[in-house]
Amino acid sequence: MRDLVKGVVTRKRTRRAFLTEMVAAGYTLTAARSALASVSPFVEGAQAAPALTRKVTGTGGELLAEQLIETGAKYMFVSNGSGLGALCDALVSRPQIQLIQAPHEGQVVAIADGYAKASGKIGFGMYSRIGLPHSSSNMYNSMKDRTAVVLLSDHADTDREGTDAHEDIDDWLEPVQQFTKWRWVAHQAERIPEWVRQACKVATVMPNGPAYVRIPRDLMYRENVTATIFKGEAFRIPMELRPDPAAIELAARALFESSSPLLYVGPEVSQSDGRADLVILAELLGIPVVQHRSFFADFPTSHPLHVGEYGDNMRFPATFDCLVNFGARAPVRVPAGTSIIHASVDPMTIGRDSPLRAGLVGDLGQVARDLTAAIKSLAPAAQLRERGATRLAEAKAYTSRVRQSRLALARRATGSPVPWQRVIVELNDQLDKDAVIVEELGTEGKVLNFFDFADDAKMKIGRTEGRALGWGTGAAAGVQLALPRRQVVSLQGDGGFLFGQTDSLWTHSRYDLPILTVIFNNRSYEEVRWNIMGSGGASGKAGRDYISYLGSPDVDFTKLAGAFNIDGAVVKNSD
Repeated sequence: MRDLVKGVVTRKRTRRAFLTEMVAAGYTLTAARSALASVSPFVEGAQAAPALTRKVTGTGGELLAEQLIETGAKYMFVSNGSGLGALCDALVSRPQIQLIQAPHEGQVVAIADGYAKASGKIGFGMYSRIGLPHSSSNMYNSMKDRTAVVLLSDHADTDREGTDAHEDIDDWLEPVQQFTKWRWVAHQAERIPEWVRQACKVATVMPNGPAYVRIPRDLMYRENVTATIFKGEAFRIPMELRPDPAAIELAARALFESSSPLLYVGPEVSQSDGRADLVILAELLGIPVVQHRSFFADFPTSHPLHVGEYGDNMRFPATFDCLVNFGARAPVRVPAGTSIIHASVDPMTIGRDSPLRAGLVGDLGQVARDLTAAIKSLAPAAQLRERGATRLAEAKAYTSRVRQSRLALARRATGSPVPWQRVIVELNDQLDKDAVIVEELGTEGKVLNFFDFADDAKMKIGRTEGRALGWGTGAAAGVQLALPRRQVVSLQGDGGFLFGQTDSLWTHSRYDLPILTVIFNNRSYEEVRWNIMGSGGASGKAGRDYISYLGSPDVDFTKLAGAFNIDGAVVKNSD
């Protein structure tokens, strides 16, 4: 969809072609028309209704500020840079937006990303034009997670562009083409609000993703520019993406006829606000649920149907004959003869790596509701209740036993250093019931298997699908600003924290953010060490750990925290 939307917005695709290609991609005609209505006001040069616009005269920086205010932005995450001067000038008389600063550009993007994930709103960031390479790692993480962030930079003055001048290269957009859903250089001061509006819309059309806009510095300072500012209502255009009814009927019958179905859930479930609808679907037929790698917990982890992560070591169910991929983008290997149903908001991922019994394109909450209704039409309610109750009881017998055993063993774990299982279970017991866990540890199992994540319990944000380290500590700042009434805890490995993340403690301290940062210090990139040493290669056989050991120097992380006026303590043993 992102390519189709981009084509319409930039006038490279007609409305008729958009509808035709949307239907060909698997959307219903109603959904295609709804999507077209949503993006039409954002087509280049499109005339917005007078009630949705107002005229403003000022500098380019003031036009930018006015348009950001209309989007509802509360924060702009920034780092130091002379190119932000015109925006700073504009905010003197516009206190609606608060600047939250980070020491470098990579952490600006991490904070904006965390804010967007936690709030469901756009995360805005702005930094110096030469900070783009530094920001690209977390820009990549945002793209992999399809996070709605809008990032801005200044740009070379319009009369110096393309001359290989100071702080400039010929093409700043090409390096981040793979890390952004849309990117642009503004060349007319009066169109600055238009490009901000388009960036916001493209970033928030699912599948979401980063948008990046560069604005020449001389345009930011240009005075007496009159431009159209788009009011907040112009950004709130509903869009309904319903799956094809025939595909729903096919998938519903496959699920109903399956003797052992399995739900495989991913981040699009949470991005579509579809968790509650998916629980209803799973309970209807008693379908066990496994979690794909995700920066959310996309199904309640303490629910008896939640059986853990998918993989070769999965013990329940012993076999399955129908796998329903609900919003997971990565391919999954299944036993020969297994039917696959794939539901996604992104037609580019449907059937990309596996032949399908059915493909369902649409909002995943709506897909779950339509599937539930279709299954209910296939059999009497009593028959469905009996089937669902039988499977639920089987799953509960397994999940209850495994969970109780896991927690009991973790609570008995002792020693120095403290076993990580003991740390996790103690945190789950002692943190607020609705605490937000921002994690950047090695594997999801360390968190999913011990914390109680649900809509009415704790919330999980992280680790990123991109896996580029250097995200979590900054992201926790954005999460806390988005959810100021909830306890926020950042879980970090020692190796991940050393990826430039001490810098984010500066932001934590400057804005007095109440964030608990827990560093699991095993003095090693442990998963990397096991992957290399266990691969059967020469270094493993020789017992040579060349790149994973972090104990020399033995970093005292509490002293790093102390440098930013943050208190710290070391827990050396389980007592």
